[in-house]
Amino acid sequence: MAKILIAEDERQLIEVMSKAVNSMGHSVIKSRNGRVAWEILCDNPDIELLITDVSMPEMDGEELVRCIRQDSNLFDIPILIMSGVIRAKDISNLLKVGATAFLPKPVSIKDLKDFINKNLS
Repeated sequence: MAKILIAEDERQLIEVMSKAVNSMGHSVIKSRNGRVAWEILCDNPDIELLITDVSMPEMDGEELVRCIRQDSNLFDIPILIMSGVIRAKDISNLLKVGATAFLPKPVSIKDLKDFINKNLS
């Protein structure tokens, strides 16, 4: 069982994703903005995977990814980043700054579970 952080400001989506993650036997920590997600990651070194939205209050997903990849304690954590409104160029940039993968919204639960299984095995 892994600890997974979900940073998403859309209440309904965070609940759907949490339910999917819990059904896989993992525990979920939720954050409604990027700054709180960053603080949670810094305070919980046992978090094994991050799922984050691009557009969030206080700190967006790209800034969160940059902070993680600059921190030697968090550098290796797999990061799934998602968005409903984004261009191919933006996706490429997110992957260059350190996101492990990108999924479009609405997020496919099958794709979400596939990412988790692939990155926690």
